[in-house]
Amino acid sequence: MILPMPTIPSPNTAPQAAAPSGTYPRPDAGVRRLIEQHDWAATALGPMAGWPVSLKTVVALMLDSAEAMMIWWGPDLLQIYNDAYAPRVTAGSVPTVLGQPAAISWKHSWAEIGQEVDLVLNGRPSMGHVDVPFSIERNGRPEDTFWTYTFTPVRDDHGAIRGVLILSKETTARVLGDRRHAALEVLRHAAALAVSPEMLAQAVQHAAAANRADLHGVELRSLKQPPPDQAAGTQRVWVTSADIGIDIDLGLAFTVPATLPVDAAFRRFLEQFTLLVATASQRIGAEARRAIVEAERDRLLLDAPVGAAVMIGEALVYHLVNAVYATISGRAAGEMVGKPFVEVFPELRNAPVHESFLEVYRAGAPFVSQPTLVRIHRHGGALDDRYFTYNLSPLRTLDGVVYGLMVIAVDITVEVESRAQVELLNSELQTAARAKDEFLALLGHELRNPLAPIVTALELMRMRAPAGTSPTDREQVIIRRQVGHLTRLVDDLLDVSRITRGKVELRKEHVDAAGIVARAVEMVSPLIDQRKQTLHRDVSPVAWYGDPARLAQIISNLLSNASRYSQAEAAIALSSAAVDGQLQITVSDNGSGIPADLLPRIFEPFVQGERKLHSSVGGLGIGLALVKNLTELHGGTVSAHSAGPGLGSAFTVRLPLLEGAAPAPADPAATYPIAIAPAPAAPAGGRHVLVVDDNIDAADTLARMLRIHGHTVSLAYTPESALALFRHTCIDLAILDIGLPGTSGYELADQMRASAANPAASYIALSGFGQDIDKQRSAAAGFKAHFVKPLAPETLAALVGS
Repeated sequence: MILPMPTIPSPNTAPQAAAPSGTYPRPDAGVRRLIEQHDWAATALGPMAGWPVSLKTVVALMLDSAEAMMIWWGPDLLQIYNDAYAPRVTAGSVPTVLGQPAAISWKHSWAEIGQEVDLVLNGRPSMGHVDVPFSIERNGRPEDTFWTYTFTPVRDDHGAIRGVLILSKETTARVLGDRRHAALEVLRHAAALAVSPEMLAQAVQHAAAANRADLHGVELRSLKQPPPDQAAGTQRVWVTSADIGIDIDLGLAFTVPATLPVDAAFRRFLEQFTLLVATASQRIGAEARRAIVEAERDRLLLDAPVGAAVMIGEALVYHLVNAVYATISGRAAGEMVGKPFVEVFPELRNAPVHESFLEVYRAGAPFVSQPTLVRIHRHGGALDDRYFTYNLSPLRTLDGVVYGLMVIAVDITVEVESRAQVELLNSELQTAARAKDEFLALLGHELRNPLAPIVTALELMRMRAPAGTSPTDREQVIIRRQVGHLTRLVDDLLDVSRITRGKVELRKEHVDAAGIVARAVEMVSPLIDQRKQTLHRDVSPVAWYGDPARLAQIISNLLSNASRYSQAEAAIALSSAAVDGQLQITVSDNGSGIPADLLPRIFEPFVQGERKLHSSVGGLGIGLALVKNLTELHGGTVSAHSAGPGLGSAFTVRLPLLEGAAPAPADPAATYPIAIAPAPAAPAGGRHVLVVDDNIDAADTLARMLRIHGHTVSLAYTPESALALFRHTCIDLAILDIGLPGTSGYELADQMRASAANPAASYIALSGFGQDIDKQRSAAAGFKAHFVKPLAPETLAALVGS
């Protein structure tokens, strides 16, 4: 075996390159020259010339070999070696061990080596040894090393064993590398299992105990602590987390044998050891922080006002279930925790909600559901339809791997069922509203149909006997007044329906409000005169932009309301003026007043309270509702005030004025004449008019009135007879009732046009239906005009004569 001597400058000295096989170095270079120049005469070997041939032969072979070789010869076992071995025993060119007794050179290990050499010298066969530890002296200090070597006997010329040939190879680096790698593996596995600083410290000690040859001790310390002191007979190596690029408060104090050099390889091992410890410490710290966060998360989830749960693994095992989640699930929390989802809800296996949970776990993407129907058994009962919204969030480990789900679930069953009920109610209300509209339209039609012949008959009576000449003048006035009242009731009823459905379109224009007030007064005067009441007016001219017909309707309804709910001979006041940039109209009376509990609802449709019992002229309770709706359509407000029953009331309407409105006409009466227009004169040349109406009275009275105006009239009460007359008679104008039985007026007009008879004839629609859509349909069907029953006879006569 070859063991370096204390004089060797460094264990890293590279061996000299051996000469190629079959060649020799120059005579003046290398160990060959040293051997030739050495003073062998002063040794037991004597001069080289006297050496045994066998020794010379072995030395020659050794010098030619590229393998490191040494021979110990003679009783003193003097050392001779070759160039490959020289770096182990020389310092520069100084022959420190050449020719020296082996016992002196290998004094630190000769106790073991000498015994083996004696055995070889005494005839034992060649012996080989692998990775044998030896303590040698290197760089002035003892050093633990490992060698693989063989001892081979060398004989003299007489066959006697006189020496030993040593072939050796140092295996220190490999042996140390293997045992240090094993120690790192022990540490790696132990540290991976550590979940606390205490367990990590135990893992470090376990790994150190597995390699006491390198590590006599390892101490984990804070960087704030001073570096450890070095114990006697040992070395201390201090490696910090900063040395390995990890920013934590950790340092490792290694106690290592004094016989091991802290070279680059050893330093690398200690840094790898520290890296494993620091990484594990970092993980444990992060897991501890995560555990704190998760504990706080679990606490918040347990106290959450919504259903919350935490599931672990692809089996979706319940880790946490709060009280709300348990309640909406219909199961006790204790029966859910620790069990997979499909065990808790077997009825949901492979259901959409189960697939959603699995998809979030596998894809790692959060998910927010829409309202979802889930059929589950609750409290052990039958399947129950429940509606939920749920929010799924994946839970991840420190390295980003999904390990579970957080579920937030809200039971919206009550809301969904309530919404369904509301939608059903809305549908029913819409159906009822449509039915109501259809009923009101039909009611208006049916009420207007009998009114039409009454109004026409009155007009005929007036035309035949001028006022003051007929014994029925008083009765005619009463009938006319009551027919007008009934007509307004029908109009108001239909207006309320149209306004509430947003079907009223304002026809705005620049007007003087005083003229509109005068028109409204004229409309209500018969009622006020009948009740012998006094109307006090204070009206100022005001330029206003709005719908004059609707404003007149507002004022007339307020005046009618004041008259009906005031006693006979009561006083009513009407004022109209511009106040604070608004048109302000006030109607007040000293009548029956309004109870305090009725005031907040006075503008609601059909609200009258007990006031109607004291009124001699009844109503439907829709006039004030119309006032409010029409006022608001103009962007205005209306308010009511009353000190109480019997103390009268006041209503105030405020409407916005348009900036830069057109100037008002000088004479309001010129814009809105109050006098009833006289009957138009008979046309110079009458027209042939066809009147078609299934209401015989209405048709007959209309025909008589037209004849008085000088027109020729043909009558038909059915669509069939009307079409026959039209085909065989020269007709200038056809007045058609739209609501004919079997065939509507629209269809009858189409049939008349299709007959090719009377191509120049024009058509007028007459109907009890007077909504905008009815008028639009008549215009689209080619009618010249659309009149709503009861019509003003003079208006129709003027149109027929045009």
